[in-house]
Amino acid sequence: MLDPLVRTERLLRDYGHVYQANLAAIALELFRRDPAAACRAINSGDWWDGSESVAATDLAVDGGFTAQAREDALALRQALVEIFTTMSACGEQNSAAAIVVAQFEKWRESHI
Repeated sequence: MLDPLVRTERLLRDYGHVYQANLAAIALELFRRDPAAACRAINSGDWWDGSESVAATDLAVDGGFTAQAREDALALRQALVEIFTTMSACGEQNSAAAIVVAQFEKWRESHI
């Protein structure tokens, strides 16, 4: 999960989402020390639920729907899918996150 967290932090910082980027940085450092604790920390509303959550961030909108912004939005969604998968493998369950990730996967399949 290190690489997806690094990508998430970088993308969020690139688009000025400092709070969400800091959440990713904290999770990254925590994961290096204690993966299970990082998974518990990621299993939160700050990551998956609400309009200010990491998962609600839409880089395509923030970037004015440019080609680069759309590509970065897809990269962020893919990183979040990988983070969710690791979180779930650690035994963390989150129905809101599962719904969000299922939507990300549908969008990816339909090339949105």
